[in-house]
Amino acid sequence: MSRRKKRRFEFRFYVIMLAALGLVGYGLVQLVDGLIQRTAVIESGGASNEYVADVVIVRSEKMEDVEGLSRIKYYADEGQLIYKGNKIADVYASAYSKTDENKLLNVRERIKNYHTQKLATDTRDPTTAKLDAQAQDYAHEIELVIAGKTTGNLLNLQRQIQDVLSERQNHLKSRYSGDQNLNTLYGEESALVKKIEGWTTTYLAKSDCLISFYTDGYEEILTPASVETITAQQVRAVLQGETPAQTPSQRGRTPVFRTVQPKGWYMLLLSNDPNWKPVNGQSYKVKLAGFEDMTIDGVVIDSSRSGNEILVRMSVDGDVRTVLNTRISQATIGEQYVQGLKVPRNAIYQQGGELGVVLADTQMFAPITVIEQTNSYAIIQSQIPGALVPGQKIKVF
Repeated sequence: MSRRKKRRFEFRFYVIMLAALGLVGYGLVQLVDGLIQRTAVIESGGASNEYVADVVIVRSEKMEDVEGLSRIKYYADEGQLIYKGNKIADVYASAYSKTDENKLLNVRERIKNYHTQKLATDTRDPTTAKLDAQAQDYAHEIELVIAGKTTGNLLNLQRQIQDVLSERQNHLKSRYSGDQNLNTLYGEESALVKKIEGWTTTYLAKSDCLISFYTDGYEEILTPASVETITAQQVRAVLQGETPAQTPSQRGRTPVFRTVQPKGWYMLLLSNDPNWKPVNGQSYKVKLAGFEDMTIDGVVIDSSRSGNEILVRMSVDGDVRTVLNTRISQATIGEQYVQGLKVPRNAIYQQGGELGVVLADTQMFAPITVIEQTNSYAIIQSQIPGALVPGQKIKVF
């Protein structure tokens, strides 16, 4: 073979080899691109929405008011949870006389001193010693609770120490029933107590409840019984700060306190969002202005629409203390209205006028419905039940 023919053969050989390498390289690039760069994994996803509304709070509460008020003595603090039978307040009528109360305190001090003198000369009374020891134990426990050194219910401890002191007093009355001087003092005490009781109304808790001293006049209007009949116009009046009209029975009376059931309350939400279409029994996540760090679970009781305005009534099965003194607020209502699958937006492929995704393993086209999409991803649902599940690989175009 001549040298010129040999060179031509070598040149053609190298050209063919380069072309073959180029084809193989292109194929590898396409394979890697198809397997790694141009696929994605289906994820779980959901489409959500948010609405805004003005809200009126409705609680299960009762306001106590009196006529001819002179003085109030409270036994509970604002926002305190008290139990059925506990004393809330003593309300003194306008005829109440402070002089008679001072006389009563003076008589009781004389009785106490007389008891002290009698007991100093009577060392044979183990019952009194036992009751004194119990009273001291309760008093010490109260001091520890107040100091934060232990936990306990102050109201229960107070009731227990009062019971012991009452038992002690009854015991001493019985023990010294023949003492004429002491009987005279007891008679004066009884007469003054009856006189003062005629001016005093004592309020006891009828059930476990929260106590509040702040009232706005809507306590007897916005009630659980009226939630489903309150109109949008009435809600708007509350939101605008209109003062409720007093009934004839309320005129001339002074609010004293209100008792509030600690769990379970309601929201009346007024919104102008035409897209909000709540369904009875549907749950929402609600955030109130000023309480953004807390999410409230509300359930739709009922709703009514007039034009673009909708009134939604919700129940809340939760602690009322957060909104104990809140009547109106603004709310953001979050709705998780559909569960779906999350895919990259460029994984959606059109075939025969139908949208779908292509499975990377089988090249099968799966038709879909697009629920929601952004610039980067889409929330979809498969039109064929079970055809698409989280974790599957799909092609990206």
